[in-house]
Amino acid sequence: MKALIRFSVLLVAIASVWATSLFGSFVGSFGTSAAFAEELPATNFYTQDLSKIDLNNSNINTFRRVRGMYPTLGRIIIENAPYESLDDVLAISGLTEAQKKLIADNADNFILKKPDESMGRERINNANYRL
Repeated sequence: MKALIRFSVLLVAIASVWATSLFGSFVGSFGTSAAFAEELPATNFYTQDLSKIDLNNSNINTFRRVRGMYPTLGRIIIENAPYESLDDVLAISGLTEAQKKLIADNADNFILKKPDESMGRERINNANYRL
């Protein structure tokens, strides 16, 4: 019985991979906002460089590494992404001068990579909770 269940799960996985590769071009992406970022380096979560905060892809908890950015400024940055440059981040409407200064002073802690829209709302709420 267990072998039958495992086989069924394997078949479903293979069928979903096949359907994604076959129909992926018809489904399209979640949006077109990432099209401008061709010159940015690719996002790769398997070989991710954790020494810098990727402003286009990092989740809210990553902003804890920079004092004063978590949670408010991190949320603002995430909600207004994607960005092509740090100037785009500094141009977010509603930022105070103190927030702009904090971003500019910590510019060496940030990096911009191609947006990975598969993260979606998990950038804000990725279900990592402290008990």
